[in-house]
Amino acid sequence: MVLRRSSKILIGTGLVLIILAAVLRFVVVPAFSKLPGSVDVTAQYVGTGTLMNPAALQSGDYANVIASGVPVTVDRHVYVSETDGDSAVAHDDFTVSAPGGVSLPTNHTYVLDRRSMDAADPIDGVDAEPHSGMTIGLPLSPDASDYSLYDFATRSTVPLTYVDSSVVSGRDVLNYRAEATGPLQDPAILGALPPALPKAQLAGLAPLLPADLQAELAPALGSLPDPVPFNYTSVTKFELSADSALGTPIDGALDQQVIANVEVGGKNISLIPVLALDTKLSDQSIADAANAASSQARLLTLISVVTPIVLVLVGIALIAVGLLRRKRQPSATASERATVDSSTA
Repeated sequence: MVLRRSSKILIGTGLVLIILAAVLRFVVVPAFSKLPGSVDVTAQYVGTGTLMNPAALQSGDYANVIASGVPVTVDRHVYVSETDGDSAVAHDDFTVSAPGGVSLPTNHTYVLDRRSMDAADPIDGVDAEPHSGMTIGLPLSPDASDYSLYDFATRSTVPLTYVDSSVVSGRDVLNYRAEATGPLQDPAILGALPPALPKAQLAGLAPLLPADLQAELAPALGSLPDPVPFNYTSVTKFELSADSALGTPIDGALDQQVIANVEVGGKNISLIPVLALDTKLSDQSIADAANAASSQARLLTLISVVTPIVLVLVGIALIAVGLLRRKRQPSATASERATVDSSTA
């Protein structure tokens, strides 16, 4: 049996398609199974807040020093500026906005492992914040188990506890919670708060405090330096609903309090919250995140499953057709057989 020229072409093309399917599945797909270098996402948290009014404090308008129940928004911009192999430089920028032109930005740069989404080794020339734990999202196909979360306010790592699973905007999600408490370490937020207050201003704030704090603070005022130094505690509660296929945030909530403290006799006395946020992702941000996740999931399925299977099936079909199109080798004619017989005799 010999192969026709067309059969050779069909079989060769089929083999090429099968090889291409293998390359796509085992070479190209892994490149898509990590944080893309094109990430650029904006989301908005909405809710209410408590904010300090520095102008009221300076003017002695103590009744209006703390504004409570103000409508606030927190705009979050996450993007990747560069990649280096399996490492990425990711930026996580938050801006708190409130009526009256109040704007408090805090920007953070991390070097991430593009697969685990945890910290990666530093990259030369990149001024990144040292950290450990999740920051902008979870890895692809996250586990229904606990992770760790980096809290930029306290610059500490806390447990990110798995709660349950649910569906948000048509996407299957895994729900997590975390809470971080500790001394405020974020330079941007610290820079917006007074490091100290003159005794006269602190005495003016005293009527705003609960009675037990007033009783504790009043006798100590005489022994405190002037101005009185403040330190701050941050208490942040996170809720995260991560896409079960991609690990990207679909829904979430941010509840943060920054509390002013005064040290008296080696003991911290917590006075009042000077910044508090009680916010959740807006409906539009949730819808945008779900739509983006659906598009990315479809693309990943197309590349990792559908296309390789189609290529293999078409390749096998072409090889089968090529083999069926083989032609038989022509048999010897009667005169040729007679010639062979006479020569043999």
